[in-house]
Parts: sequence; C-alpha cells; structure tokens
Amino acid sequence: MSLYLLDDDVNTFEYVMHSLTSNVPMCNTLRAEQIAMLVHESGECHIHTGFPPSIYILYAQLHKLGLTVQLKIDKK
Repeated sequence: MSLYLLDDDVNTFEYVMHSLTSNVPMCNTLRAEQIAMLVHESGECHIHTGFPPSIYILYAQLHKLGLTVQLKIDKK
C-alpha cells in the first residue's frame, strides 16, 4: 500500500515538514521540503510505502495531526 499527502489550504510548509520528519520513516528535512513543494505544485505526493498494520498507523498519526493523507492499493 502507498500513502499519499494531499494539498490543503490549512497547514503551513513548516508544520507539514515537521510532521513528516517526526513521523515518516527515513524522512529528513530535505525530503520533507521536497514533498511539501511537490504537494503544493501538483496536489499530491507519494510519501511512504508499507504493509498493514504499520501503514495504517502512519496514516492515522498524520491524519490526527491534521494532514490530508490518502491510502492507495498498489497495482501489480
């Protein structure tokens, strides 16, 4: 499964970057900044791939922080 971050008009770049670096595995400030810019420009960005239950936990954590996230099932 893949986790995507979607664009919103609520959260600041700094808040999104802090939320990503604090919760997404292997996400440093440079990657978080790149993700935030891609989301701003294109409306969404893939941020993590994983398996249940860990991907559901990450989804819930980011959603609880107020980020707009979406899970998508990877096609084979």
